[in-house]
Amino acid sequence: MVMNNEVKTLRPPNKKKLVHTKRKFDLKFLLTGNSGSGKTHFTATYTAGPIHYYMFDKGGEKTIEKIAGKRDDITLDNFSSNKQLFSDFWQQFQQDEKDGLFDWLAENSGLLVLDSITNANLKAIAEIAKKAGVTPSGIGKKLDMKKGMAPPHWGQLLNWMTTLTSTLQELPCAVAVTAHLHTRMNANQEVVGRYPAVNGQFRQLIACDFDEAYLLTTQGTKRQIFFTEKLSFEAKSRVFSMPKVEGITLDQLAKAYLAGKTVIG
Repeated sequence: MVMNNEVKTLRPPNKKKLVHTKRKFDLKFLLTGNSGSGKTHFTATYTAGPIHYYMFDKGGEKTIEKIAGKRDDITLDNFSSNKQLFSDFWQQFQQDEKDGLFDWLAENSGLLVLDSITNANLKAIAEIAKKAGVTPSGIGKKLDMKKGMAPPHWGQLLNWMTTLTSTLQELPCAVAVTAHLHTRMNANQEVVGRYPAVNGQFRQLIACDFDEAYLLTTQGTKRQIFFTEKLSFEAKSRVFSMPKVEGITLDQLAKAYLAGKTVIG
């Protein structure tokens, strides 16, 4: 019996072979943490290219100014005012796509930041409720049980938010989306889970549209980023294999990714 020691490469017909190409910085990040955990701060530590912010958090621009006040390659659209609607943001987003902003960011190793999806979600709720005539009673007024979000309204909200995140995932540039942290507790006041602070089913679905979903925490003066499950929060990373890292910048993370590394250090 003659043994053939040649290794055969098997590939189904009409299927493209997986080829390792040179990496570019186009990762999609979901950065979740409590207020003060360094989410906005972390995005502003990216200096390898321009940054554009869609700002929904009141006062968020102050954090950016503190970290990167002397830079001239940061731009910002501020939607934090109560007068502005979620649809105002969406119209601006679509116009920016038409004008080539996201292609320009990709060509210049730039970063798009939405800060935060928690407050974008709240704006969407307020707009849906107002347009449907189900805005809750105001302060000091009697509760009207008929004025409240019904299942179709929540379905519309889910559609709006999943449309947003899936669109962000398909952009050619790197994207960072921040989210505040929601803690779920049982009847005994025990923590059973921590999630991005958005509503309904979207809470469980949001991480699906991101390559990286990190938990950011602050311990004293040290900022930590978790890449795996921690404190009942299901963090994930498709790129890095370490459980956490401390005190790094987004520049360092991007450099490690572009170099093909699975750890940052």
